[in-house]
Amino acid sequence: MTQQRMRDSSQNQGNANISLGYLFSGMSAVFASVAIVAGKWTLQGISPLALNALVFPIGAIVLGLCVIPQKRWKRIFALNGKAWVWTLTFTVLAFAAIWTYWIGIKMMDPTLASLLNRTETLVTILLGIVILGERFSRGEALGAILALAGIVLMKFTLRVEYSTGFWVVVFSAVCFGTAEFIAKIAVRYVDPLTLSFVRNLVSAVMFWVAVAFVGTSFTGVGSVFWGVIIIAIMGPILTRPIYLVALKHIEVSKVALINQSQPVFVAIMAILALKQTPALREIIGGVFVIGGCLLIILSRKRTPDKSDLGHKE
Repeated sequence: MTQQRMRDSSQNQGNANISLGYLFSGMSAVFASVAIVAGKWTLQGISPLALNALVFPIGAIVLGLCVIPQKRWKRIFALNGKAWVWTLTFTVLAFAAIWTYWIGIKMMDPTLASLLNRTETLVTILLGIVILGERFSRGEALGAILALAGIVLMKFTLRVEYSTGFWVVVFSAVCFGTAEFIAKIAVRYVDPLTLSFVRNLVSAVMFWVAVAFVGTSFTGVGSVFWGVIIIAIMGPILTRPIYLVALKHIEVSKVALINQSQPVFVAIMAILALKQTPALREIIGGVFVIGGCLLIILSRKRTPDKSDLGHKE
């Protein structure tokens, strides 16, 4: 009788964790959409580099205030070599992905950038196949073909002025997809809040180093101040930690599935807040991209999680 109760309790706990995973994934998609639309408006006044140089210190300070009261500093200094390798690899990839993504958003419609950026799912799953030896089913192969066809279709249907932005966002998607693959491994060694704090702190330093070497102007900050604050809150402070918590509760493929809804939220917010909407012919390719990614995710067979690369709890 006692064993039965323990099994029931364990099952209920597992169901609760899965539900939390779905909730956090959905919240991450919505918050990221708010940040993207706010970013498009903010980038009218400042450069992508200036935006990142302001946002990440704010994120580091706020998350630092969460870290200190809970004495998580000890966890940071107690991280072993593997934990630092995965954390810093994730941080560098995220740094490149975020910087180039804001550059792409400045160059093109935010809805189209969000649609194109969904190809990060394809990158994440391909890495699982190449590095972890996961099998590629027929459904996944068809999904990959659809996603790639969507990318090609978007390239040939986008306005000429979006051409450079297209390639910048594609590069960003590759970096994002690789970062998400690494993040799934990193959260096995570092708790999500600590990982997010270290990423924000190191990214803040890296962006200010970039400011010193590349140079940028901050003269327009006053006119877009609230945009910077909204992005800081919705981006590094909320979206990333919540996303990493979701990865702790459910598989990366399920988190990726829910995140495919992000372009829908971006499109609605862009229409309402920016009065900006892409042409129908430009959206078609994006629909192929999302459809292909959804097919890849739904076609994946459930396998034992190998993302720890041999790590044992």
